[in-house]
Amino acid sequence: MSAHTLTFADGGRPVDDVHRALGAAGFELGPARPERRILLDTFDGRMASAGLRLEHRDDQLLVLSDSRSAVQLVAAQPPRFATELAGGPFRTRVAAAADIRALLPLRQLTARATPVSRRNRDDKVVASATIYERLADDGHPLATTWVVEVDALTGFDKAADQLVAVLDGLGLTSRDGDVFDLTGPVEAPGRRFSSPTIALDPQAPAGDGYRAVLAHLAAAIELNVPGTIDDIDSEFLHDLRVAVRRTRSVLSNARRVLPTDVRSRARESFGWLAASTGDARDLDVYELEWSDYTHQLPQDALEPVRAHLGQLRQDAHERLATVLRSEQTTELLAWWSGWLSAEANGDEPPKLATAPMRDVVEDRIIAAQSQLLSAGRAIDATTPAPLVHELRKDAKRLRYLLECFGGLYAPAARKAFVSRLKALQDNLGMHQDADVHVTHLRRIVAELADGLPVDSFLAAGQLVEQLEQRRAATRAEFASRFSDYDSKATRRALRELLATTAGRKSAIGAA
Repeated sequence: MSAHTLTFADGGRPVDDVHRALGAAGFELGPARPERRILLDTFDGRMASAGLRLEHRDDQLLVLSDSRSAVQLVAAQPPRFATELAGGPFRTRVAAAADIRALLPLRQLTARATPVSRRNRDDKVVASATIYERLADDGHPLATTWVVEVDALTGFDKAADQLVAVLDGLGLTSRDGDVFDLTGPVEAPGRRFSSPTIALDPQAPAGDGYRAVLAHLAAAIELNVPGTIDDIDSEFLHDLRVAVRRTRSVLSNARRVLPTDVRSRARESFGWLAASTGDARDLDVYELEWSDYTHQLPQDALEPVRAHLGQLRQDAHERLATVLRSEQTTELLAWWSGWLSAEANGDEPPKLATAPMRDVVEDRIIAAQSQLLSAGRAIDATTPAPLVHELRKDAKRLRYLLECFGGLYAPAARKAFVSRLKALQDNLGMHQDADVHVTHLRRIVAELADGLPVDSFLAAGQLVEQLEQRRAATRAEFASRFSDYDSKATRRALRELLATTAGRKSAIGAA
């Protein structure tokens, strides 16, 4: 993301010509040295989405953006997580973009680098560039013979212009960007699948649309399996789990759209896979929320409990990795991918497979909304927690429909409705997490009771009490949250959302 990257234009001029021309123009060339540049980002490209580039260059870590000059930090090795960086603005900037995701090497360039500079009378660098030779991308030599990368130094445009003029005079062509831009675009592997929303044609047959949505989700599942097995960061499992649950939700709403036998087999198989991820994900949430749960409690006293939870989490992830490596999972994903990509076999399609997708999806959204409101209105202060959890599932089913088939609707209208649904979901999610964690924690304390020091036992009791209070508070807040959702404003937002597809029609019948 420097001001310019200048490359050899005609493919024949030796790099020595550049050395001589810059030297004759008064620029200083330093000794050549080997250089390694590693481009870092999260699996789903969060740094790039924030308009940032994170690089590790030998012993420096740099954050670059189009709008700001580079910020750098001494770092002998690339960090795996933002939390490994020393506290300060650099860490804040990286953490704000990457959040809890691991920072992965997306591309590594190696080269022979010759620094170029010019200094003013105060011995301050006013112009800077680097000549890169023998470029290799992840060990593979590039066709580009050499590259001159000119750095933009704030306040010294004149000196940079003089440097550029020398290079222009050699017949070189300037190109915006740096050496990474020159060698081709780099996209994080999971970025394209970070959203379940894909482009959809409202008039297309429903069967085609459902298969397209499910194929996108299938790719997301397969993409996140290796990172989940290796436990790179907790978001791999989260994204895998969500993609599986979205798949199950789409399948449950594919009645009379997909063949019954295929739909039944897929629902059962993905139900098994979803259940296999539950324990590991619950313990991931414990780890992610631990600081928030315990920041007012004695950490030393709680260490035996935290360590036990950590061991349980490791064990759960090892069991899950075994499941994901199993022949059953491999065969499921291969069968599912194969069916989704196969041509129609000539059998009579289900009744709604050829209906316009907009009509089928609209009916399913209306039905899901009706189910959510009906179940929510039946909940009061005496309703058992499992029924509250079922309502959370109803809310997720509606949310998944809106996300997976969001390509049918205007983004602004979809966002307006989802924001209302999300407020309810947040309440239900906090209640469910607290309920699950209270149950887990009581069991763990009972298991460890004989070996826990008194202060640890008391601290664990305080933690249980805090989680109980959180559960009670979210339950008490539910009535207000649901009332806000079960309102004219929500009904209007849904009408406005559905109205953003052309030719809408709701006469298919009960979904």
